Amino acid sequence: MDIVIKKDTPLKEFNHHWKFCVGSAHAVYALRHDYVNQLKELSRDLGIERVRFHGIFDDSMHTVVKMADIIPLPFSGKYTEKSFRQCANVYDNIIEAGMKPFVELSFMPKHLAKFRLAKGMFYYRPIVSMPKLLSAWEDYIRSFIRFLIDRYGKEEVETWCFEVWNEPDIPVVFFDGTQKDYFRLYTVTVNAIKSIDNNIKVGGPATSGSKWIKDFITYCEGTGTPFDFISTHQYAGDPIGGIENKEQGLGLKMNFLAGLDKSISKDNILDLYRSFMGVADAPKSLGREALTESAKNVKALAGEKPVYYTEWNMCASFSAPCNDTSMQAAYILHAISGSQGSIDGSSIWCFSDLFEEFHQFPEEFHGGFGLMTQSGIKKPAYYALQFLNEAGNMAYEIPHNDKIDVNVFKKDNEINIIISMLDFDEQALSENVNIKVELDCAPAEVYENNIDETHCNPLKEWERFGKPQMPQPSQLKAIISASSPTDEATEYEYKDNTLTISTCIKSNAVKRIVIKQ
Repeated sequence: MDIVIKKDTPLKEFNHHWKFCVGSAHAVYALRHDYVNQLKELSRDLGIERVRFHGIFDDSMHTVVKMADIIPLPFSGKYTEKSFRQCANVYDNIIEAGMKPFVELSFMPKHLAKFRLAKGMFYYRPIVSMPKLLSAWEDYIRSFIRFLIDRYGKEEVETWCFEVWNEPDIPVVFFDGTQKDYFRLYTVTVNAIKSIDNNIKVGGPATSGSKWIKDFITYCEGTGTPFDFISTHQYAGDPIGGIENKEQGLGLKMNFLAGLDKSISKDNILDLYRSFMGVADAPKSLGREALTESAKNVKALAGEKPVYYTEWNMCASFSAPCNDTSMQAAYILHAISGSQGSIDGSSIWCFSDLFEEFHQFPEEFHGGFGLMTQSGIKKPAYYALQFLNEAGNMAYEIPHNDKIDVNVFKKDNEINIIISMLDFDEQALSENVNIKVELDCAPAEVYENNIDETHCNPLKEWERFGKPQMPQPSQLKAIISASSPTDEATEYEYKDNTLTISTCIKSNAVKRIVIKQ
């Protein structure tokens, strides 16, 4: 592949839509010290502006409590208090980290739920029921919005985004209702919010696999229901996909009926979980252009409304080993490059392995979705995003290549060339890359950073220490040091005002070349 940057090569603004937001564990985790510290580091290094999570109304947040929950006295069930103190503690921590909340309005407090036993399948068992009385839910939402405005101010809250529910298209797991039920819930919720402050931004349908978009827009426009943005989700490995209600089939087949692998140690839940989830060959089930193609279709349907992909990543199957590798870094760069012009804001799922939808696995590396491990070790994808963040907002217009993703950025007196090659089939490919850049004078410095099997590979360093479940401080320091990006001198030739570099990129690797003038 040849990359040629001339003095007259036009520049265009690069949409770092991934900096709009990032996902995280459910709300109660934001009360933890380690969570907040990691969030501060991520805000500093990556420049991400918001954080989104489930469960701000889960019963662990104690927003609706009856006296009977405390002491089951006669008539105590008639006495109810409403409190958003825990919500404020969460949002205070988010703001202290230098970010804003992206407010996902979920799930249902038990005392408002139509069916208290309608609980999601996740480890913390959220109630995913419709409200028993829509009027009670409406009053609850109004109280919540008034509380936020009183505490943070009208102008501040108007800079936040409010999303109604999470993946209501997935029954049992996230929503005990139909599409019609969700539309009713959305209508009551958005009208309650707008009755307090019409300038607050509210949207949906927050579906998985880019679904329900046309139906949602048709419903809202037909009923006069306001929506300020479209939100949806997409993974390269979504088990279910499609712009409408069509299913593309299971991408990863759970092996519940395959029989118990008797070789798995009885004291290791992770290996058993991986066995029945069938994640060993996860990459081979992924759709390279799933996000790119879906986002174009959703954007065409949304028209002038902003499109926010409030969850996306490579593999939707938790515990897949590829989530901890440079493949994830290559995929994220590929998806960001391919979705330019289609996505207005997005939220990678998620920023840390401090996360317990299925279980808080104790192993430091367990195929979690996070950009960081529980102890704060940065994974390859974290560093790929840091390269993007440091490169600036202006990129040269260069031809697209189907095999290799290349973006060349101009920032002050520095040129950043970020190259990656995504290979779900893991064929050990290698491609030559020839770079020519016209410069007014010889560069002051040229160096590169690499993310591959031998660079920025904390998983490999952890394995060298014998896979300690929770690394000791000295081990943690050594792993982080050995897997951080290093500046390596790049061979080049400068002649006739042209810098020439010949290099190569390997499968699922990332290379950044920095030219300082």
